[in-house]
Amino acid sequence: MRPVSRERELSRPARLALSAIAGALLAAGYALHPQWWAPWLAPLPLVVAGSGSRGHARRAGAVAGAAAMIGVLGYYVEMSGWAVTLVISLLRVGAWVFASRLAHDAARRLPLGLAMLVLPATIAALETLTLAVSPHGAAGSLAYSQMDVPAVVQVAALGGVPAVVFLVLLPGSLAGLWGSGAWSPPQRRTAGAALVLIGTAVVLFSAGRLHAPTGSREIPVALVATDQFDGIPGEWEPVWAAYRPAVAGAARQGGLVVLPEKVALLDAAAAARAALDVATAARAAGTTVVVGVEVRDGGTYRNRALVAGPDGRIAWYDKQRLVPGWEDRDVPGRTPLFVAAAGTHVGVAICKDMHVPGIGREYAGSAAIVTVPAWDFGRDGWMGARMTAMRAVENGYAVARSAREGFLGAYDRTGRTRAERPVVGGTTIATTTLPAHGAETLYGRVGDVFGWICVLAVGFLAVWRRVRWSRDGRRAAIVGSP
Repeated sequence: MRPVSRERELSRPARLALSAIAGALLAAGYALHPQWWAPWLAPLPLVVAGSGSRGHARRAGAVAGAAAMIGVLGYYVEMSGWAVTLVISLLRVGAWVFASRLAHDAARRLPLGLAMLVLPATIAALETLTLAVSPHGAAGSLAYSQMDVPAVVQVAALGGVPAVVFLVLLPGSLAGLWGSGAWSPPQRRTAGAALVLIGTAVVLFSAGRLHAPTGSREIPVALVATDQFDGIPGEWEPVWAAYRPAVAGAARQGGLVVLPEKVALLDAAAAARAALDVATAARAAGTTVVVGVEVRDGGTYRNRALVAGPDGRIAWYDKQRLVPGWEDRDVPGRTPLFVAAAGTHVGVAICKDMHVPGIGREYAGSAAIVTVPAWDFGRDGWMGARMTAMRAVENGYAVARSAREGFLGAYDRTGRTRAERPVVGGTTIATTTLPAHGAETLYGRVGDVFGWICVLAVGFLAVWRRVRWSRDGRRAAIVGSP
């Protein structure tokens, strides 16, 4: 049974105001330090503002999408320049225009229980396409707005960030449709029951995951960073002189110590000296030390992580996902690194690697802890830490991350914070323990299947909409012809 539109015409100022409210709520969700509740509400005013005609839906999506960029516009300009920022802005506006129009058409053609899925599925589908093709992976996803609400983000263990986005937008989508269309009582009851069923399943799954035992053994973890050096120092000795006492003081027998990314730029000979120094410290403390350095070998630069174990063994990892425009001189790595450390399996990644779900998934099922040297840009420190914590939720391992100009953070496999401190002046140290055992997840095994299901469903709906509207238009022309 199709819905019957109220056809109650809102004034243009009212529609504009509702669209702006939706945009402001989205902006609060996309912010570098977001408000978790805002994106839950955003679909309601957006759907109401877009009701009545496709033109209304298009304008509502455009206003909301443009307003959603306001909070991060300056950050994107600083990071990528005006040209790239303009492209990102147009893509975001286009995404919300497309989602709003498709949701409007679905409200006219589909039962309420199906129509309410369209807006969430469309944004989830577009985010899936983005993380598949963007050099920034899943950076900028609306899902990270929920990282302070562990009960919500556990669905990432099933479907990654698209599942979180879908869940967040679903209630507001139903509320907006409910308020903007004259749906029959059976349809309202069916849609409401479906939403309650989904919510109950999420609550039960999240409760089971959050309260699941993590094992009896915990590994001591120390995170160390200093912001006393500007840029990338070209000499190892003064850098190690600053870090060595902190490493010695914070390290615990059988534990892990993680330092930031690119603490120094070294040639091959200096890198060999650094490896010897770090190995000596690791052996003396009976711990495993991970530190990020940039290594220049002739004309080849690599962003690397040096791993030294208590037995004196050395391993190197090369960063796989480099920051466009900032690391163009570096040669990317191609493979993950696993080491036997602290009596368990430890993975090694560097900063932006963990913005990419595909790279994070390389450690799923094998690593209990992933160590992450990092270097943030000051104001994006919270977001950088939470993107990394999302990989922990998706793949069932803990994360130990140490960032210059950002946060020291340790997160368990549910994304909950074990320790977190901003790096401010001098040397900052955070210590805690992390579980020695990981847990396999559905997402770790199957990847973005949920997101690609959304892509296929939205693609089918978009084609069906086009065919149906064209057919109806031809039928109307025939009926109206003399």
